[in-house]
Amino acid sequence: MTQPRELRSTHMAGWFESIDQASLGRITVVQDDVLTPNGTDRFLVPSAMPYIHWAFATGVNLSGARIVTPSLQVAKSDLDVIPFGDGADLLTISQPAIFIPKRYYLLDPSEDIEFQTSEDGAGATTQQGFVVLGGEDLEPMPAGEVRSIRLTGTTTLTADTWTSVTLTPESSLEAGRYTMVHFAAFGATVLAARWLPQGGGFRPGMYGMGAAAPAHFDFPTDPWDRLGWHSMLDFTHITLPQIQYFATAGDTAQTVQMYAIRTGPL
Repeated sequence: MTQPRELRSTHMAGWFESIDQASLGRITVVQDDVLTPNGTDRFLVPSAMPYIHWAFATGVNLSGARIVTPSLQVAKSDLDVIPFGDGADLLTISQPAIFIPKRYYLLDPSEDIEFQTSEDGAGATTQQGFVVLGGEDLEPMPAGEVRSIRLTGTTTLTADTWTSVTLTPESSLEAGRYTMVHFAAFGATVLAARWLPQGGGFRPGMYGMGAAAPAHFDFPTDPWDRLGWHSMLDFTHITLPQIQYFATAGDTAQTVQMYAIRTGPL
């Protein structure tokens, strides 16, 4: 059987904290099995993925969000995340506030990256930030028909951290090898989702659609359409990867719409 390739894809990292801070301040990293933490609120930028591709932030009373690294500070370019999602922990499906720079931001490999937020609530409020890191370019989609695959899960999610979910396709997949090129993750309280490639490695992610059926399919194609349609990970019909959900509560129903291309037999 062909072994998984090392794709030029991305990795989604998260930060979360319930904190009372009127001025911009660090928030805590969400435990990550791939990135190396430096203390409780910083990751080390991986050498293979030194570019910021996109980011987003949410919070019930969020008033500011910023990505900070030493190299950005030297360049006098602390990276404000604009727009951001203020008024709720979940993104607004009809108009998700996603920061997509015109050009990727290059960081120094192995430097610290932190997420800072501020809020204007009465006391501590929840604040979340997510950054998608990658290389200078992304691997194009392979040739072939793009197949739409519906998958479901029934895992009880743990709030405010990554929870691994085993998915089951609604229909059996044709035997063979596949490359996933895009996906949409749905759930009543989902904020973000990322995949666990076979054999480990970086985890490509996407912002979540926090709604239940049928409202979860009523979303605009922009910015979602701009963030995918490249080779994200390889799998086979018998080695379907797990996905990790970041949710704000412990709901038990997950739906994923995956878009994949069959690239050949086993």
